[in-house]
Amino acid sequence: MNEQLQILFKESLQHYRARQLKKALNTAQIALEFGMNGGADDRGIIQTRLLLSRIYTTNGQYQNEPSFFTKALKNIEQSIQLNRRLKDQQIDIEVQRRLGEVHLYLKESGKAAHHLKRSLTVAQKAGDREGVIYALAALSQLSIAGNKAEEAIKWAEEALAHLAEYIKKNHRDLWAAVYLQLSQAYIKNQDYSRSLEISQQLIQLSRELGDIEKEIIALRNIAIVCSVKSNFKIGMQYLLEAINKCEAIGYQELYVQLQINIGTLYAHLYNFPEAVKRYEMALEENGELLENNSKLIVYNNLGNIYLTTHHPEKALTCFEHSYQLAMSEAEPDMEAHALAQLSRANLQLGQLPEAKTHSRLAQQLIDQIKPVNGRQINLLNCAEIAFLEGDFTKAHQFTDKAIQAAQEVKDDVCEIRCYKHKARIYKSEKAFEKALEYEEKYGKIQEAFAQEQFNRQFLDMEIRNAIKEKQKAIEALTRENDYQALLLQKSDQLASQNKELMQVNEDLKQFAYVASHDLKEPIRMIGSFTQIIHKKTKLLLEAEDHQYFEYIIEGVNRMNELLDGLLKYTTIGKHQLNMEEVDMIYVINVCLANLHVRIEETTADISFGQLPTVVSNKSLLIQLFQNLISNALKFSKKDQSPEIKIGHYTGENEQVFFVKDNGIGISPKNKKEIFDMFYRLHARNEYEGTGIGLAICQRIAKRLNGKLWVDSIPGEGSTFYFSMPV
Repeated sequence: MNEQLQILFKESLQHYRARQLKKALNTAQIALEFGMNGGADDRGIIQTRLLLSRIYTTNGQYQNEPSFFTKALKNIEQSIQLNRRLKDQQIDIEVQRRLGEVHLYLKESGKAAHHLKRSLTVAQKAGDREGVIYALAALSQLSIAGNKAEEAIKWAEEALAHLAEYIKKNHRDLWAAVYLQLSQAYIKNQDYSRSLEISQQLIQLSRELGDIEKEIIALRNIAIVCSVKSNFKIGMQYLLEAINKCEAIGYQELYVQLQINIGTLYAHLYNFPEAVKRYEMALEENGELLENNSKLIVYNNLGNIYLTTHHPEKALTCFEHSYQLAMSEAEPDMEAHALAQLSRANLQLGQLPEAKTHSRLAQQLIDQIKPVNGRQINLLNCAEIAFLEGDFTKAHQFTDKAIQAAQEVKDDVCEIRCYKHKARIYKSEKAFEKALEYEEKYGKIQEAFAQEQFNRQFLDMEIRNAIKEKQKAIEALTRENDYQALLLQKSDQLASQNKELMQVNEDLKQFAYVASHDLKEPIRMIGSFTQIIHKKTKLLLEAEDHQYFEYIIEGVNRMNELLDGLLKYTTIGKHQLNMEEVDMIYVINVCLANLHVRIEETTADISFGQLPTVVSNKSLLIQLFQNLISNALKFSKKDQSPEIKIGHYTGENEQVFFVKDNGIGISPKNKKEIFDMFYRLHARNEYEGTGIGLAICQRIAKRLNGKLWVDSIPGEGSTFYFSMPV
């Protein structure tokens, strides 16, 4: 990879890590075009194409747009074709991994597994430790996507073992790739302590690398662990930080997942309205972005909230959705849970036959796949059904089993309901002492539960107030520090501009060398050999032919003069310009002589009156006005000869010159942009040019302590003004 291509490649990779995908894509495309046109080696072009494939894959992932995956596959296929000549195993390893990643996001797990395992096999045979680690991390990601937590841990821990032995222990990209999968796999396997440890290291690594997506996932993992350990306040802080960063990079699917995480945390804090709002937004506005497993959980959580808040009709609808999704995803444990919840909702609605059917189906599944988190719910459903049918013995038996099952899974809510139901059965049996005993048990555990509920609701209020206060503080700080922030920004800009200026100065020095040597030498040869030919053929030529030779020699002389002036302009830096008295009529005549052929071709009518003598730099003035006149000739109307008027007037402490034409004009919205380097208003097949001329004019005007601007009416023409101090 040559030096310039490598610079562009690294810049694109940096943008990609920060998930500035538009910048990353533009820079990578420029790098590819540069590499292909600049004669870069195949390896450099392949690496650029593979980076493009990653950018397209991430765009497809973020925007849920399949066309990006097609573009990613196309770039990978072109990399494969180029590598047929190189036969580079490292490239083959990466190509297979990239193919696996694309198919993973396309939900084609079979193809993804095929390519990732091939990448691993080739890497192992080649002894490529990096390739092995990346392939293992990608296989772990595939297992996570398939909800195979233990398999995901196996792949990631194998990668970690390789990393521990790897010579380049400071290879942060590798560590981050493995930690990312390991932290998520531990979450899936409910190993929260290990996930927390890995996620904390992942945050540090991702921030060092500037990899914002990995940072967001690490923040979410830590928030989940905090929530599981009832540290809701810290969990909310991490989630809010994660969702703000996620919104900034436009990762829609992850943003919705974070909304669900926040909704679940609010549900734990008994802030049901806020939880419902987050859940419903995820389902209604972004349902197409959610996997069925995620939808299943959201519907189940919503159903629980609606049962708790005594809206059994809404709960029933949610659990029906949950049940259908569980069946479609072949998740028998979730299917049993959904059936148990459906039975519970039926009982609240007084639908005994439906409750019995759902309870029976749930129990059949529970008996097949023990243990199931939902068994305690269904046992209590059976107890309520037996009670309603008058079978108090069975009601007691099922309730006792439900209490035991609730205690095993630490379901306090179900346990409380069980004690209340026991008291209800004893009352119906007129065993009031026993009823009182269970009422007291119910009251005691309910009191503790109510206190915990109050504490969480109070914590929720604290969190909301903290968020409001933080927002107010940010707004106040923003208002107070606007000026300081602006100064800091300007300071940063100046530092950046100084750095760029140093580079520009180096470029100008190089250009000056080219102008003074590489360009002047062929011009000198043209002049010398033209004179030799002229002398040898002098007697054979007509008078008109002699004039042609004079035009050539005169053009060579003017070119030399222009190069000399340009050389002085580019190398002068901070030194004083060579200022002298310059007759502006002489300047215009030189410009017209230089543009003689173009003027005749366009049959242009160019007029000017009396023009003053000014103190300035002759070469720069010639270049400035020649560019302005050339511009007027170039952008003339197709059916009308150019009419150009050059004039002057004296303003307050300044001399103002103008070049007025009857050309196509400029739209008001483009009046500033036309002075930008390489800015073009028209396609090359309409009007020739490079988009440099007016940018050079602007730089000359500034160098002469003057100003350059334009007035124009589209379709009627333009007037360019140049002012300079008296």
